[in-house]
Amino acid sequence: MNNEQKRMNWYYYLPSDGPQDRVICQYMRLDYLIQLLETRKYYVSRRREFIDSNEHYQDFKLSVPITPAHKNSYSEQVPTERIISYFDIIHCPTSCWTKNTKESYLMWKSYATEMGARIKTTVHNFVASLEIHLGKEGGNKVVCGSMNYKEFHPSFDELSQLFDKDIVYADEDEFRFYFQLSDDTDKKKSRFCLIPVDINVMIDEILLSPFICKDAATKLARMIKCCYGIDNVEQSNIKLK
Repeated sequence: MNNEQKRMNWYYYLPSDGPQDRVICQYMRLDYLIQLLETRKYYVSRRREFIDSNEHYQDFKLSVPITPAHKNSYSEQVPTERIISYFDIIHCPTSCWTKNTKESYLMWKSYATEMGARIKTTVHNFVASLEIHLGKEGGNKVVCGSMNYKEFHPSFDELSQLFDKDIVYADEDEFRFYFQLSDDTDKKKSRFCLIPVDINVMIDEILLSPFICKDAATKLARMIKCCYGIDNVEQSNIKLK
């Protein structure tokens, strides 16, 4: 294996689902952000913890195309190689993002609480930031794609089980990542897992909640830039009383 192959993360991407440089955002509580920056480990809940009962499917095998993720570049080629992977979907660590890059008051209220932040990245940079080896044979795997919103009916189609969601959640405009981790031995007991990441590859921008007062947000932005080397930290553009 040459040095380029060693630096490569393979992930499983749905090629009809848009470019790898698609911009995605995630709203989170401020304590989750600080934990991410301080520990360089990304908090991912398991799918069984989601409130929507339609998320609770049984495990299955899935055949999906392979795409390489480099830290400094990405491939424009449509992947032709495929792999069949076993997914324990109920216990699967699942990361939810939005494709809507405009600020949303409702997203702040629903996912970040009053002390929160929004991080921005791309599909490629998020996968490339993972400090775990994603291999074609065994090891860790990622499947990602956009959610499809419809009047929900249970389906035995594998991709539907992964990417179909009730239309009542359509405002989320979600892009989702599923993880299969080879060392996930505590998956039936733990509610989440922590995945090592390179935060400087992962995070393109941090936006601070409009519910944080201006002076505090200014000091918090300065602290993040100073302590963690992330320069693009901005305050929300939403004006509140």
